[in-house]
Amino acid sequence: MVTMGFGRQLLFVKAVAVLAALWAVVMVVMKISADHKPTPEKVAAYVDENRLADIGDADKRREVIGKVATMLNQMEPEQLRRFAEEGGEPGEAAGEERFRREFFETMTPDEQRFFMEKRVGKAFEQMMVAFNDMDRDERRRIVQRTLRQMRDNEGDGLELRRLEEADPEMAEKIVNEGLKAYYQGANAETKLDLAPVMEEMQRNLGMRRRGPPPR
Repeated sequence: MVTMGFGRQLLFVKAVAVLAALWAVVMVVMKISADHKPTPEKVAAYVDENRLADIGDADKRREVIGKVATMLNQMEPEQLRRFAEEGGEPGEAAGEERFRREFFETMTPDEQRFFMEKRVGKAFEQMMVAFNDMDRDERRRIVQRTLRQMRDNEGDGLELRRLEEADPEMAEKIVNEGLKAYYQGANAETKLDLAPVMEEMQRNLGMRRRGPPPR
């Protein structure tokens, strides 16, 4: 009986040791993952270290643009809000404003399109075509639904407010002209603000394929 009791104790000690080792591994993996996860500071630092204005090679520029889009895609909504609101040194522009001026606006139109494809998703072009193929009433329902959802989502409010302040007739133009025409005629700043609108619109178009959106 004593031997059996000792054996159970030894087994318990070994199990605790194994669990402790596994937990240590989990903690290390979590720390490594956190260290590699993009943050507003890391995005700003990467953009500062890889200024497109200083890069002449087209392939290198495309690599940098793709990486920045991927980093932004991996950030949490709260981090994106912080990126938009925070600056660097006192008196500097907020992070997103600096990003626009020093990164996005130095892209060529083709590079901006590539960035949007990476930022919004592979279905970027197909989504614009699908929207343009709708009749006007369908477009209006999708646009109204999209803007309503964005207003309800605090994280998307900043970009939407900028769009509507810059062009109060934005929604009506998208309905009448189509999304592709509106995008192509927009300046660099507007194109960047359109990214969350297009993301939300993609989701609504996906829902439309399964059934019409609520009126």
